[in-house]
Amino acid sequence: MNVTSSMEQLENNKVKLTITVSPERFREGLSHAYNRNKHYFNIPGFRKGKAPRRMIEQMYGRDVFYDDAINHVLPDAYEAALDQLEVEPVYKPEIEPGDISEKEGAVFFATIYTRPEAEVDGYYGLTYPKGEPDATAEDIQNALRAEQEKNSRQVSVNRPAELKDVVTINFTGYIDGELFEGGAGKDHDLTLGSGQFIPGFEEQLVGHIPGDDVSVNVTFPEEYHAPEFAGKDAVFEVEILDVKANELPEIDDDFAQDVSEFDTLTEFRDDLAKKITEHKTANLENEKRNHVMRKLVEVATMEVPEAMYLARLDDMMHDFTRQIEMRGMDIENYMRFTQLTEQSLKTQWRPQAEEDVKGVLALEAVAKKEDITVTEEEFSKKLSEMLSQEGEDLDKIISDMHPSRRKDIERSILCEKALDFVMEKATATDEPLDMQIDLNEE
Repeated sequence: MNVTSSMEQLENNKVKLTITVSPERFREGLSHAYNRNKHYFNIPGFRKGKAPRRMIEQMYGRDVFYDDAINHVLPDAYEAALDQLEVEPVYKPEIEPGDISEKEGAVFFATIYTRPEAEVDGYYGLTYPKGEPDATAEDIQNALRAEQEKNSRQVSVNRPAELKDVVTINFTGYIDGELFEGGAGKDHDLTLGSGQFIPGFEEQLVGHIPGDDVSVNVTFPEEYHAPEFAGKDAVFEVEILDVKANELPEIDDDFAQDVSEFDTLTEFRDDLAKKITEHKTANLENEKRNHVMRKLVEVATMEVPEAMYLARLDDMMHDFTRQIEMRGMDIENYMRFTQLTEQSLKTQWRPQAEEDVKGVLALEAVAKKEDITVTEEEFSKKLSEMLSQEGEDLDKIISDMHPSRRKDIERSILCEKALDFVMEKATATDEPLDMQIDLNEE
């Protein structure tokens, strides 16, 4: 066996793995490292890339290839140790090297957090709002207001600027009295309160009128996307050229004709009511399930390692990056343009990440107590739906699938079945169900 392993319990769900790679396997790693790097070495008397390994080691040290050899053998050794010990980490490990030699092999220590188990009771009879899919007068009025704002137009106003107004400005920025690159602009339209500029910039333009010259003092954020400006004080000389406000159209028959296919406001309202009802009906079941999930987490107790939240946030960042790239944008350019950072996004997502992690652990606890399992047929059906594959192609995908990927899919199915079970035992109440209506959702 190329790898042996043992496990030491540290605290709660924190464990330390000792992973020992055999001398034979480590020598294979050294050979790989030599073949991969030999062309970088110039040894007198040998053509570049032709020097024997022993000659390179004599000149540069016996451990010259150790780092690359470790990088070659460690991933497989770590996976083998997880299989041997039947342990499931919730986040990437902290790796420390131990004794390493060509004769004795290599020892590594991996500190990981394992998946905790929740305790859950009282999940029979959880309540959820019955919900009413019919459009209310408030729903219709909100939809009309949204359409009204969407069809507003900007008009110049003769008054001091307010938040949500659009100001047209010329600006020049200085750091330590020097004009800096990208710090100037002409005829720039800026919506006050949009957060487009550095924090504090837009608020200092409120109350000013066209013709005013304003000195704006700001400090670049510590995590600003351009590190050369991060944390620095700046002064912007701003000339206000124009102030525009949104002018809302009257909601009447003419408005209905402009924004819809209908001739009268009554017909337009009736159509909005129909669409809202369809939207609420389609989302009602999902809203009920989300409500019961929150109730389930409340009756569950668990100790969640921070590593689980970090792993979930990494997954959310990965999904977000894929969405941006699927729209044809580069994630780095997107972040630069929006002045977002990975940390600011993860801070924003943190409550949802905690809710997601706790929800899965609670559902796993329900599944365990109720002996809910996932059959091979259910797994194949789910994978077929995900990949639109059937027959021999699907069988090959399943046989080639990495165990961790299979476990993720099985967990998804298990949680869905557990939530179905909890919903069957739940009870509807007459309390109102708060549903956000957006008819522009795709």
